[in-house]
Amino acid sequence: MTKISPNAADGFCKTAPRSAQFALLYGPDRGLVQERARMVRDAVFGNDYDPMNHVKFTASEIEADPVRLVDEARSLSLMGGPRLVEASGPDADLVGALTTLIGDPAMLSGFILITADDLPTRSKLRGLAEKTDGFGSVACYTDDAKTIPLLIRQVLETEHGLTIGNDARQALASQLGGDRALTLAALEKLALYVRSGEVTLDDVEACATDAAALSMDRLLYAITAGDGATVDMELDRQLRAGTDPNAILALLRLHLKRFMTVGVGVSEGQPIGAAIGSLRPPLFFKIKDTFAAQARDWPLDRSLKALDSVRETLVRIRQTGAPVVALTRQCLFDVIALKRRS
Repeated sequence: MTKISPNAADGFCKTAPRSAQFALLYGPDRGLVQERARMVRDAVFGNDYDPMNHVKFTASEIEADPVRLVDEARSLSLMGGPRLVEASGPDADLVGALTTLIGDPAMLSGFILITADDLPTRSKLRGLAEKTDGFGSVACYTDDAKTIPLLIRQVLETEHGLTIGNDARQALASQLGGDRALTLAALEKLALYVRSGEVTLDDVEACATDAAALSMDRLLYAITAGDGATVDMELDRQLRAGTDPNAILALLRLHLKRFMTVGVGVSEGQPIGAAIGSLRPPLFFKIKDTFAAQARDWPLDRSLKALDSVRETLVRIRQTGAPVVALTRQCLFDVIALKRRS
């Protein structure tokens, strides 16, 4: 089995044990990795979930003793029923254990689920999954102009029976993305707020104006404005509110990608106003002026350098034991330094 295409990803995860013995879920959108991991768990257990048949290893546990993954993958259930063994960890340790398991698949006693952050194409773990029969490899990239409207329709219209007008839909879409878990939480919050009938633009604005949402916008635009004092204050506020540093980096990545998209348009001859107007989903009107004021300071080359910095930080978080908060703060100030060189 090779890479699972984006269009087939959810379908594979919902039926994984029918076509595979292993699955690798990886990518920069941790919320989407978690959502698809839940789909795989549901596919394995159905209505017969038994915590005794579900083993989950942390990265530190795998690093300390990767052989435990092999032992658990081959252990029989004492009470019967399907088994699931989940793990994350360093590439080298996982590849070694998985190679042993792949060499004798008849010894497996359950489904093996591996989760990871973003993996480069040269990753040995990704390469092993993509070339091995019975191993599904699923990339989990951040939602975009194609997938966000589908999520809005799924949660608001299909699951909650609501309707939503075009203005409200566009305003809502501009606020979503970066992390699937945050997106779904925001949609559920909006659905509970409205309860029945039509979701209006006022409803979208009312649900978007909580302190955390406003603080996140202030944080992102302070970063790209080069305002270090505000970044320090707003980052601390997000951390005190319990925001995952990985989610902050994911939203910063989405923010910078918008500047990059405008930079591509300008490099192809578009006026900057037209390039901003062509962004999909469109910018929420309350932040459009702020974005436009900063866009000239973030041409294509600078945006790409900033995106490289965020990507490298996400890789370091996955591959090293360095404190996540410290790495995140350093990344934000690296982006600020790029702005100050303009």
